Amino acid sequence: MNEIVRYEKGQPVQINDITKSDSSSSSAADEQVLCTHDGVLLRNASAEYILDQEMTSSGSLSLMELQSIKRMFFEWRPNDSIVITDDDFCDDHDQEWSIVDKIQKRPRTTSECRIFKCEMPASPHPKPKCIRVDIEHLRSIELTSKGHCVRFKRKSGELHSEYFFQHGNADIFIKALQSFHIIEGIQGNRSEYPIINTEPQKLIKTFAMLELDDIKSSHVNVSRIFSNPIADFLTKVGTGASKLSPVSRRTSPTEYEDLGEQNHKEEEKEKENGEKMEKEVVECKERKRSVVLPDKRIVTRGEPLSETSWSAQKTPDGQIHNPTLLRQTIFRGGIVPSLRCEVWKYLLGFYDWNHTTNQLGEHRRRKSTEYYQMKAQWLSMSIKQEQNFSGYRDRKAQIEKDVKRTDRSMTYFAGDENKNLMVLQDILMTYVMYNFDLGYVQGMSDLLAPILVVQQNEVDAFWCFVGFMDLVYSNFDIDQAGMKKQLSYMTTLLEFCNEDLYDYFKSNGSDNMYFCFRWLLVWFKREFDNEDILVLWESLWTGLPCQNFHLLVSLAILEQETQKIIENEFSFTDILKHVNDLSMSINLKYSLELAEAIFGQIRDSESLNNKLRVIVGLEPVESEEDDVDGETDRQEDFDDSFDDIVRELTPDERKLKEQKLEEACEQSMFLSFM
Repeated sequence: MNEIVRYEKGQPVQINDITKSDSSSSSAADEQVLCTHDGVLLRNASAEYILDQEMTSSGSLSLMELQSIKRMFFEWRPNDSIVITDDDFCDDHDQEWSIVDKIQKRPRTTSECRIFKCEMPASPHPKPKCIRVDIEHLRSIELTSKGHCVRFKRKSGELHSEYFFQHGNADIFIKALQSFHIIEGIQGNRSEYPIINTEPQKLIKTFAMLELDDIKSSHVNVSRIFSNPIADFLTKVGTGASKLSPVSRRTSPTEYEDLGEQNHKEEEKEKENGEKMEKEVVECKERKRSVVLPDKRIVTRGEPLSETSWSAQKTPDGQIHNPTLLRQTIFRGGIVPSLRCEVWKYLLGFYDWNHTTNQLGEHRRRKSTEYYQMKAQWLSMSIKQEQNFSGYRDRKAQIEKDVKRTDRSMTYFAGDENKNLMVLQDILMTYVMYNFDLGYVQGMSDLLAPILVVQQNEVDAFWCFVGFMDLVYSNFDIDQAGMKKQLSYMTTLLEFCNEDLYDYFKSNGSDNMYFCFRWLLVWFKREFDNEDILVLWESLWTGLPCQNFHLLVSLAILEQETQKIIENEFSFTDILKHVNDLSMSINLKYSLELAEAIFGQIRDSESLNNKLRVIVGLEPVESEEDDVDGETDRQEDFDDSFDDIVRELTPDERKLKEQKLEEACEQSMFLSFM
């Protein structure tokens, strides 16, 4: 089961940072385990280590000393006897939207590998690898997600690896490292701890080990020590006993006064340094914000496309005269309900704007035949075929389960034994045959239901649904690459357009934008009522004013909630709950106007880089060499050699196929009467 919040393939880990824990690297006798914690899931690391192990396995994270070379390491070792459940891992309030596809792809068989001339499949359960990192290669350790996650950062500041603590006790691991004086907290940032000690057996005196006379003779304010001995003293000497400079065991009153005056000066100096640091932070922020976005222009929604305007754009033979003008009208105001059935076919690619009335009729007849041929494929499947076809069987079971709970509050789908639910199920089953690689994934029924209500015809609804899925298919990738890219784009857009909210999200570990997952997966289907979602979808289907406009709609909704989120100091869980609670209370008209105004700001900005240009569909600037995806695209050299198997048939081959199909249908009908 895949979850959007689970398996991120982070920055590639350099080979010299990781040592595999095997017999060649060290012996058990050479290793001393200083502290260890079980129930830790590897959440983010090199793709090599992510892909080569069973990702539902837990493990233990340990601090170890390799005595032969006097070096210390962090080691994560998997433990297959412990399994992380979905409930343990994710505190998502809407669990069904954490899942993208519960039907896993199987590896190719040996015979298939011979046919497609590809490498033999690897073992389905390779031996998990251990990850070991030298402390000297790390700069700091970060504690995130309210004590659930620990992140190791390199010297360069990049993420090395990330670990999820099943029981939320990552802070205990942090405290253990502090007890060994491996890390210390950064002032003003309780979540990040720099590495301060990489040498094993470097012992530091603790409070209990220091004698009272040593304390009195040190450069420490005695009165403050005895007013709060543990807190004040550990603050002063926690970084090492070497900072204490013992003098005589007896101190005169005048020396105490000099000592107090000296500490007062030190406190004043610390205060002055703190103010200076605060001023530098402000100046840094001001420099960062020196690129000012243009003012938002006023945007107002228009009237929906009327029957008069629609008829005026039709030529006598049925062609559409000016599709661009129609799209602009639809984007700004939507479509009157009486026209939706017809106009949606154009917006979703079922009809061509340039086709005449006769061409559209012929096209529709041809597509109807194609639909019922695909429907006959799964209807004619025998019980034995289903038993031997696990991929089909799993998808069928998921469709039957989801259809029963899709939009049942609507009159069109209400009641038991509703025939419209049967049509909804038939369309989804036929789509499985149309696109079996994608098949059916949870959430598709929510996209189809409004289309069926508007079209009220099985064939038309199917082909409109195909057009919709062509726009959003990447949302349902089994590896969730499409969703991850969109969430990454959201982060980039938020940083550029709403720096205050971005900084707040980043400070509490919410800049992954996972709380927008449901919005993007089904295009806000559960955020608006039935009428609003039709207006929103038909506006987005126009492709105006830019690609990825649905991301700007998300940005507009977040902008309306910025003040509330920051003032209430919402954590990630609070943000997730707040976002879910917005359902059915968002002002669609204002959100669309604000989203268009934000696009205007982005388009007119003088600081627009190539990455942002690509996100919103603008032409990149040739002089820039930005990596538009934030990382180098990796394309696998994988050729299935399908050219000889799947191709367009010649007229003779098509005629022969139709003849065979007709004969098969006649024979099946004949035998059914015997």
